[in-house]
Amino acid sequence: MAIQKYQAFVKVAELGSITKAAEAMGYTQSAVSRMIADLEDDWNLNLLRRNRGGLSLSSDGVMLLPYIKEMCSRFEALQEQANALKGLETGFIRIGSCSSFSTQCLPAILKEFELRYPRIIFQLQNMEYSDTEDALCAGEIDCGFISAPFSPDLDVTMLMRDRMLAVLPPDHPLADARVYPMANLSQERIVRLTEESNNEVSKIYESFKDLISSPLSTYCEVNDDYSVMAMVESGLGVSMLSELVTKRMPFNICLKEFDPPQYRDIGVAVKKGRRPSPATERFIEVVLEFFEDNKYKIPNQ
Repeated sequence: MAIQKYQAFVKVAELGSITKAAEAMGYTQSAVSRMIADLEDDWNLNLLRRNRGGLSLSSDGVMLLPYIKEMCSRFEALQEQANALKGLETGFIRIGSCSSFSTQCLPAILKEFELRYPRIIFQLQNMEYSDTEDALCAGEIDCGFISAPFSPDLDVTMLMRDRMLAVLPPDHPLADARVYPMANLSQERIVRLTEESNNEVSKIYESFKDLISSPLSTYCEVNDDYSVMAMVESGLGVSMLSELVTKRMPFNICLKEFDPPQYRDIGVAVKKGRRPSPATERFIEVVLEFFEDNKYKIPNQ
């Protein structure tokens, strides 16, 4: 069995292009085309639909893709385990993470990991927490950083508690206050992240409906953290963002802890029922050391 042709099919399915798949894998376009043709000949099935808009999976291709992904993932784990038994610290790790965690925490973690295991390669995908959970369950990534509540299909180790902060313009009447009362949101115009971009913020807004005397007045919804901060800086409203998001930001805004305090809990997750590859296990060990050494607040478990 030539695993490369199965890997080529998965890559073509992900990228929707034989040319892009060939570039990503370091093959020629004709080599990838031949691999796909070999698979189709082996099974006497058409796996791809070719049209003017590009490539898409046929119904047979859609049906077989999860099984082929699983086989490729198992092969990579087998290869890593064999290398580990020979004393070779090689491997490939696919990580899913939101952009704020990727920016604030992962660089230091990856730097330390590279010092210990310089031959292990990473693929980092920035995605929303819900997308990370879906990718873990589908076997598309090896581990991911997600926020509570967690899917029962995942094994999660808690890492940190990230404060949610009120984001105010610099001339806001409460700019000098120690905290920002949550109930005060009913008197504000809100610049909100879209629900798809930040589910934990939406859940906090929903949970405090009883505290707020009148419905929230939403000025606008955007799907980008920096756009939120830019609008607040211009005095268009107030907002709520996590502390990780607001670190190193270039905006003239005022950040206040809420009263009562609000948090999101972040953990590192793998798919339940499947042992991580040796490389992934070592990576998670370094992650846990990082959070212990940096004294991040870990929630009670």
